[in-house]
Amino acid sequence: MIIKINDEINQALDFNQSVTTLINKINQINETDFIIDFEGIIFISRSFAQAYYASKKRSPKNIDEINLSGEVKP
Repeated sequence: MIIKINDEINQALDFNQSVTTLINKINQINETDFIIDFEGIIFISRSFAQAYYASKKRSPKNIDEINLSGEVKP
């Protein structure tokens, strides 16, 4: 299942709570594999990125990403 993060949150990813909401939503869906599409994202704060990575590791779902910019991917 592909989730466009731009549609779920917005173009500027800066609130850690948004990560929690997104991952909780994913965990409630009856699928196991997810792709988070970062197309159109213009900003990701360091704290959002750290929260996303930590939440992704704790999730029982398989979560991958596509369309990460060169600055964000590392």
